[in-house]
Amino acid sequence: MRTSLKNPDKVGILSSTLCLIHCLVTPFIYVTYAGFFKLSEYLSFSWRAINLVLIIFSLVAVNRSTKKTTSKIIKPIFWLSWGLLFFVLLNEEAKFFELPELVSYVSALNLAGVHIYNLKFCGCKDESCCT
Repeated sequence: MRTSLKNPDKVGILSSTLCLIHCLVTPFIYVTYAGFFKLSEYLSFSWRAINLVLIIFSLVAVNRSTKKTTSKIIKPIFWLSWGLLFFVLLNEEAKFFELPELVSYVSALNLAGVHIYNLKFCGCKDESCCT
């Protein structure tokens, strides 16, 4: 837990990358084990619940990163990036309209990229710069 407190960008990069891997692997898992997921509502729910866990970790990381960043412009970019990823995941569950899978990949990569940028160029070097 100390990593999340001191390095929220690293947690954000990790959760966004895991989200991307989850998005890439899901179609293959469902095609390969389609019978299992149809028979077991628990397996299907468990696999989809990973989205919830990752988006919560991502939310915490974005919240902490926006508090620690030294750039004022990166704050809304963080929230817009997180909002896009949240909307894509919500749309996957609610099926508001059909989105290509590429949108999931791009939104996860985008959020990871914002965390990487913030870590390299906008992060606090010590606690005194974060107010």
